Amino acid sequence: MTSQLPTPGVLYINPAGGCNLHCKHCWVNEGSFTGELLALEQWAELLSQAKELGCGYVKLTGGEPLLYEHIVPLYRFIAEGFPKVVIETNGTLQPAGLWDALLERKPFHLSVSLDSAEPDVHDEFRGETGAWEKTVSFARKLVEHGITNQVIMSVPDTKRKPVENMIRLVQDLGVHTLKINFITPSGRGKSNNFFDNSSIQETLDFFSWIDSETPVWVRPSIPAALLPVNRLPDLGYCPVRNLMGVLPDGTFSLCGVAFSRKEMAWGKFPETSVKEAWKNSPVYRLIRSSVPDNLEGICRRCIHRDSCIGRCVANNMETGGTITSPDILCQRAFDAGLFPETRLINR
Repeated sequence: MTSQLPTPGVLYINPAGGCNLHCKHCWVNEGSFTGELLALEQWAELLSQAKELGCGYVKLTGGEPLLYEHIVPLYRFIAEGFPKVVIETNGTLQPAGLWDALLERKPFHLSVSLDSAEPDVHDEFRGETGAWEKTVSFARKLVEHGITNQVIMSVPDTKRKPVENMIRLVQDLGVHTLKINFITPSGRGKSNNFFDNSSIQETLDFFSWIDSETPVWVRPSIPAALLPVNRLPDLGYCPVRNLMGVLPDGTFSLCGVAFSRKEMAWGKFPETSVKEAWKNSPVYRLIRSSVPDNLEGICRRCIHRDSCIGRCVANNMETGGTITSPDILCQRAFDAGLFPETRLINR
């Protein structure tokens, strides 16, 4: 690996071939199942190659990662070799040996998806009766065992009552943080998403309400430019210039977007090594050559450009057509004369 290349410090792996739920907002593999899966030994070799290149952060995501037949030994292998391991799960599955493995080496962070404080609403959204009870049980165990945890709530609009109810549930459970994701117009979310259901003024009013009326441990996925300064330290950024994604069959991707956007895939492990993919993939090379310097629209003029990097290039592809398209919320705010002038800079 040449010194000119950034380090592939973050690896998102999707070990399972699908999901056991059928969620209304899915933008990854939309609840379907792929065919071929990497064997445990192949994942171990891929991870070892990534570690040699400087990877120190691994996220197990999906699809549903706990569906993978060998998830427990896979987790143990990752936890022993990488300083930060994150898991994102729907919380409806508890494979044999999972809790023993999690307690032997606790993950850096584990998130469960819970979209409503009302069981029937969540179950209908996730496409399975009883999903709410299973996920709440999983969250309770996380708290009981002292594993750093989070609930992720996906919202399609600016209604406040569902968020207020979820905040109360999260408090009752003792969960550490509540992350609010806004359903994007991709995958199944094209038919019912936050961006189409809410005007920019409604959106900004909703953001303002979250800032002023909810606890600081409520973490909305809002672009940095639209957040008050006191909320910025808790804002996560996509490490897109240092990110590799791997699909269940070993295909290299940008996060999991290549499940549905095949043009964002290149190379397949083990035929293509991790080093070769990181160096030669036209997807990764395009990212390195285009962001943040070539970001368009309001993103070009934003003071957060080099850290926010357009917030989510996968979402920007869906809403604007290219990875350099601006974030849709920030662009709408700017077009309406509502973008904060204090976050603008001339470039």
